[in-house]
Amino acid sequence: MEMTIQLGRTVKGQEEIFNLGHTLRPRYRQLLFDIGNGISFGELCSRHPKCVELESMVNELLQSGFIQTLRNMASAPAARPAPRVAPIAAPVQATGSLTEAHAFVLEFMAALVGTKSPAYKQMSEVKDIAGFKALLPLCRKVIAAVASPHQAAEMEAGAAQRLGV
Repeated sequence: MEMTIQLGRTVKGQEEIFNLGHTLRPRYRQLLFDIGNGISFGELCSRHPKCVELESMVNELLQSGFIQTLRNMASAPAARPAPRVAPIAAPVQATGSLTEAHAFVLEFMAALVGTKSPAYKQMSEVKDIAGFKALLPLCRKVIAAVASPHQAAEMEAGAAQRLGV
């Protein structure tokens, strides 16, 4: 397998991670978790240097529909793929709107962590900017743990942009 090939979870892969009915063996679930919504095969290999059957495991996840190839990163090494789980609000000009920032974070979290997450429920109950700003770091940590640190930073930057910070 080419080292620059970009891998990401499918909807089936997201469901495997977020639902309680685990169907994959632990090593495959760990790979699925590490793949998240975007990682190159080379980076995955560097995270699992002692896993000799990594390529065959990735191929099995591809064939069973838990992951997909996103694109070849050789043409754009600095670019990162967009989340493939659900459409996320398009970037807007900084307007300083708590409503926009709140809706953006809730939509982002619903796509990546689900609406049953305690962090999502807490964020959905926020009524003022102080509560929003106090809860945003928790949401970032949850997204970093469940999806990827890159997406957590993207969510936080999008919220800050919408708040006009």
